[in-house]
Amino acid sequence: MAADLRSIYSAATKTAARLASDDFEYKWSESYPSIGSSWRNNWSRLTVFFDYPSAIRKVVYTTNAVESVYASLQKVLNPKNPLWTMRR
Repeated sequence: MAADLRSIYSAATKTAARLASDDFEYKWSESYPSIGSSWRNNWSRLTVFFDYPSAIRKVVYTTNAVESVYASLQKVLNPKNPLWTMRR
């Protein structure tokens, strides 16, 4: 499912994303009936990032990776973490 969603948000244009969304809905609507209607109902909000150049869009949809690294660092740097006491 994640790969099919990626084809939507990584599409070159909003039109290509719409086609990928239609393919996604066709493939997954039987297993998840509400997912297609949810995408259609929220399309204008979900596709705002297509107003930006592709380099900016990539940063927008990869922010999760950055947040994951930050969370990992916070765990290591947390004074309550046993690794913290070993580092001092």
